[in-house]
Amino acid sequence: MTNTYCNLLIAILTASSACLASVQGQSSLAIITGEIQNPTSREITFSYQPPSALGSAEERVVLDSLNRFACELPVVRGILVRGRYEGGQPRWQWVQWLGAFLFDHSPFIFFVEPGDSLHVAVEEGFFGPSYSFSGPNADNSRFIAEWFPRYYSFRLDYEDLEVEDFKHQIDQRRQDQFEFLTERREQYALSPGFIDYARAYFNYQWATGMFSYPEKYEFANGRKNRNITPEYYDFLQEVPLVDEKAIGVGSYHAFLVGTVDRELEETPKPYRLYELYDLSGLELSEETEAQLDSMYQVNRWPRLSQMVDLSAVGLSPASQAHLDSMYGKDSRQPRLSLQFDLSKFGLSEAAQAQLDSFFEKSDRSFRIISSEEDAPKVDTTDGMLAFHLPVNEQKEFLNWTPKLSEMVDLSAVGLSPAAQAELDSLYEHRQPLRLSEKIDLASLGLSEAIQAQLDSVYKYKERRNRYLFMKRYDLAKEKLAGRVLYWFLAQEVIGGFDSDWEAFALAHRKWEDFQQSNPYPEYTEAIREFLYKELKLQPGQPAPDFTLHDLDGQPVSLSQFKGQVVLLDFWASWCGPCLIDLPDLRKIKEKTAALSVVFLNVSIDTDDAAWREAIDKHGIKGIHVRADGFGSDVAKSYQVTGIPSYYLVDSQGLIVECPRIWDTDQFVATIEKSL
Repeated sequence: MTNTYCNLLIAILTASSACLASVQGQSSLAIITGEIQNPTSREITFSYQPPSALGSAEERVVLDSLNRFACELPVVRGILVRGRYEGGQPRWQWVQWLGAFLFDHSPFIFFVEPGDSLHVAVEEGFFGPSYSFSGPNADNSRFIAEWFPRYYSFRLDYEDLEVEDFKHQIDQRRQDQFEFLTERREQYALSPGFIDYARAYFNYQWATGMFSYPEKYEFANGRKNRNITPEYYDFLQEVPLVDEKAIGVGSYHAFLVGTVDRELEETPKPYRLYELYDLSGLELSEETEAQLDSMYQVNRWPRLSQMVDLSAVGLSPASQAHLDSMYGKDSRQPRLSLQFDLSKFGLSEAAQAQLDSFFEKSDRSFRIISSEEDAPKVDTTDGMLAFHLPVNEQKEFLNWTPKLSEMVDLSAVGLSPAAQAELDSLYEHRQPLRLSEKIDLASLGLSEAIQAQLDSVYKYKERRNRYLFMKRYDLAKEKLAGRVLYWFLAQEVIGGFDSDWEAFALAHRKWEDFQQSNPYPEYTEAIREFLYKELKLQPGQPAPDFTLHDLDGQPVSLSQFKGQVVLLDFWASWCGPCLIDLPDLRKIKEKTAALSVVFLNVSIDTDDAAWREAIDKHGIKGIHVRADGFGSDVAKSYQVTGIPSYYLVDSQGLIVECPRIWDTDQFVATIEKSL
């Protein structure tokens, strides 16, 4: 994160600091009290959706000496509340439809509405807890206690699961839940708000399941299901797109995302420059930006002669143009053997050619599977293309690039073997082109300073999530309406700010638009609260202190390393990308061995044994502590929702802009500056 980013963030918060009506003032309180017999922990965390229905909120309670608790939650509509023990042992839960026992860390789940006063009595037992509820609308929670173990878990084996079989199972589940609701309405006095919530939950849970089937089928089988026709998506007509009563139902937001994204997938992607890069600080006119976009589309793919001096090997202009033509064809639609080094699998040229053909017919899909074996292998079992590779070889495999002479027949332009080898060397050491080398920026009347700024901005790689964020926001404004529209847009703005650092200014554009049109102040306030949290973790801010225990059970605090640079590495034993980063981390550790640097590895493993085993197995050096899950205080204070996640802390305890982990030289240079 750059200083420019921090300044922009502060400016955004300052510019929008007008007093807003607090959503808390518009909500009512739901009071929850209860007692537990035989609790497995003294602390319980209740998770629920805040009044804005954006993100999640938590309330932690401690049982008193009589195992009682009480808490108040702000509520504007009916919400599900889940409670989990903190630090206790998971219990076995009997899941009726599976006919099996499963581990369950969430012993409480109930439903509350504005003004509710719900009392919960829980008795823990071997077969799970038994509940009793009292208070207004207690029947809503009685229904949930009966419904949850019966219908909540739903797992399908997608291997060879064809469309009709899948639809039969998911349709049957939705029908069973609606029939269950109809039957229990005769037994329980369910509130109208709860009935609306339950109906929306069943419908949009079903719809998101329908959306997820193609992807899950492809993942399980290694190929797309060609039996999925456009008519498959007729299910979208069975549930309303705009349903205000469904706000707060988690599957409803997933349904909206799926609907919008499907339409985006069916429309051309122009990838305008402003959607890929931050051009906001350049003050370009709309006309200049349009001209720049047009020139970029024409010159987006560089010619070989732009990257390599072909005249250095004696090629005439006509031969250079011929080579450019051949290179352009092969570089834009590369064969599998041009993307990856297949020689490591011991494949003959004929076998590689067969694999190229298979790759083309399988819609260019493949999987990489972590292997415990030393020798990598490739297979196409059941139509699936899978590479079995040790973890330490996966990154090298993905980053392999072929020689130019392997991509293009250089002899076709009359080059001798020596000239071909020289051209291979020039191609291997080529540097990424600046934008000014692709496009004649001077022809747009841009000053040298603006051209330099454009070159600086352009050095970042394109990212698809930027395109999706910009287009999804705009398309949602066309398809949605009312409160649903602004609830959805608020989540998009938050997601845009949170997606990647270089894309921040793109989210800023939509944030300005959102503030001007949004009639619901609670959504504006929710975004501002998110931005305040983001500011706490920007470069120059104090790194949040914490204390965790190491492998020997000794307390370790971040603050005890003041005077040294600290690299915080949030990881887990089950995280494949974390393990892929290990070779780069080892290089950084080797290059900084003589420096005052601490490598503090913070695992979010919930399994202590798996954590210890992974450290030994992969030889991970440094200080090791465990934070016990994404819900831990440490993970929350550093907003760790995905791993690996890295923070660099300087010798004064301040957060430093963290380079990409694979840019080891830049990373080491940043560490040296931070001492």
